[in-house]
Amino acid sequence: MKYEFLELLINPYSGNELKRENDFLVDTLTEERFTVKNGIPVLLREEEVKDLNKLYQKRYDWLAYFYDFMVGTIGSLFGGKEAFKSIAEIIEVKSGALVLETSIGTGMEIKNLHDKGKKVDYYGLDISYRMLKKCRRNSKKWDIDIGLVQGNAETLPFKDEVFDMVFHIGGINFFNNKTKAIKEMIRVAKPGANIYIGDETAKQIEKQPKIISYFYQKPDFHIYDPPVKHIPEEMIDIVTHTLWNEMIYLVSFRKPE
Repeated sequence: MKYEFLELLINPYSGNELKRENDFLVDTLTEERFTVKNGIPVLLREEEVKDLNKLYQKRYDWLAYFYDFMVGTIGSLFGGKEAFKSIAEIIEVKSGALVLETSIGTGMEIKNLHDKGKKVDYYGLDISYRMLKKCRRNSKKWDIDIGLVQGNAETLPFKDEVFDMVFHIGGINFFNNKTKAIKEMIRVAKPGANIYIGDETAKQIEKQPKIISYFYQKPDFHIYDPPVKHIPEEMIDIVTHTLWNEMIYLVSFRKPE
């Protein structure tokens, strides 16, 4: 675990700071204990993971074994790799920045950002521990130092206003509470920080192979719409991008200074 990582973390349920005790992180006031598994803090109460969050946690734990192969194959056949590279071109990241990706998965979008050649301090959170394990293996292969934590994007285990940029690519369509997740991204972002949120559109779900569609909900109830209505009205410079023949959306906005 990155030594400076602890300074950014809090108990997401109490908001209190944490201290390191062997393989545990301990709430400095309540003494609640969280494990650190193979260098990854597990700042998550499993009993708090419910409904869609629980469903997709289980699915991505299983998908982690072949996720990169699956996405890579589809990307090669249908041009998805270029679509995600275009996301990295839109995302603005400055050298020396502290950057957080929520729902980091196996880390592929951070790899695309890293390839832009800027020195950035990356952190990533995911609700799936197995996806984080795969991300850690990938980060070693790519020689990218990423501070990883298991947690819920709707209750981020980070202090207020610590990141220069926050982004999320893939997953928010299935969150229990999109509004809360976006407010959490805003909370941990510094004033003036850019925030990006991207995911599949209904068009992609309709066109992708049936074996992939098994893992996703049918495009009902507008769950695949860009989550603009969940962004607080005080945010500025809100822009919705559509990429890959309208099969991916990317919403960008900025936190006021």
